[in-house]
Amino acid sequence: MAQMDLKIKRVCEYEGSSLWGMNGGQPESPDGKWLVYGRKPDLADREKAELQIWVCDRETLGNQKKIFTVRCGNHNGASATFVDNEHIVFRDSINKMSAFRIVNIYTGEVKYGPIFGKESHCAENGYYPFSISEAFLGKNPSYPEIDVCGIYLLELKTGKIRRVADKETVYNMVVEHGCIPNEYTTSMSHVQLNPSATRVMMRLSVENCPIFGALGCIDIETGKTHVVKDKPVHQLWFDNDTYMATRQYHNGEKIEMESSRIQRFTVDGECLETLGGIGNHIDGSPNREWYVGDRAYPGYPADIFLYKRGEIEPVAIFGGQNFQECVWNLKVHPNPTFSRDGNRMYFNYPISNNRTEACFVEIGEIVRFY
Repeated sequence: MAQMDLKIKRVCEYEGSSLWGMNGGQPESPDGKWLVYGRKPDLADREKAELQIWVCDRETLGNQKKIFTVRCGNHNGASATFVDNEHIVFRDSINKMSAFRIVNIYTGEVKYGPIFGKESHCAENGYYPFSISEAFLGKNPSYPEIDVCGIYLLELKTGKIRRVADKETVYNMVVEHGCIPNEYTTSMSHVQLNPSATRVMMRLSVENCPIFGALGCIDIETGKTHVVKDKPVHQLWFDNDTYMATRQYHNGEKIEMESSRIQRFTVDGECLETLGGIGNHIDGSPNREWYVGDRAYPGYPADIFLYKRGEIEPVAIFGGQNFQECVWNLKVHPNPTFSRDGNRMYFNYPISNNRTEACFVEIGEIVRFY
């Protein structure tokens, strides 16, 4: 494995830290004109935890504009993504409660929100999914349709909210597939719609999968459910019917880095193919011929590995920095993500133990060459 000599570019010049959102969350607008990211004055300030939401021109990095200021931790930043060419969604903490807003980048107008709930990776096919656990009940008087724990879809065009799974559905799904619910089972995370918005998946906490948890999937149209026990991690939809994720193994003391593999799975957990080698947070290129994974494992440099589909040796490695304090105590994970055209990779790039930069690298020459 050789380090590729391609220039790592930062999204802005800033004395603090800059942050992208979740892996696979997509910082680009659908038309490829804008980028959205966060600026944080101090990663270690957990009391104020101030982060500013900024947008800029994708090609020139000019037209830098602050849109909003929120409170949030460093992990996944504000989970900011575009829902269409004019609107972004991001999370905030209001009176220590998680909420999200959808805001117009041109006017600064809040179109929807704040909605108190757990945000998701991104919008799909005109809908933004989110989950509601016990803590959020009664916190959304402006949205009376949010009345029980479960998974909801916000229709971006109309603002209508509909529930696609309630607490009973989630508990029944877990039990029917041989898992044991616990007090956190309805506190679902990583809620994601497939590209056609006909299925929704979520990470589930269950008693008999204490390390990796379980992965649930609900067919919105038929109600059919699927559960993967001891799930692969940092899952994303590969297509409408299958997942891509990192399969990890625990050796009794720790999660192994060397044996991790980026793979493709059915909704019932069958491995269909190996897509790449070592990884943790991952993403796949739009044409699904390239995969990226970070070596975000304690004690190792948080390198970024680029793989051609089906190969476990990377064709390129980016990063090489080793700031364990920033990655683990301050929780800045690389979260690599492909651009919409597949010719760029975005990732968080620590430059010291208390600073990180939202960076990207142009990989068009590599993907064309191979």
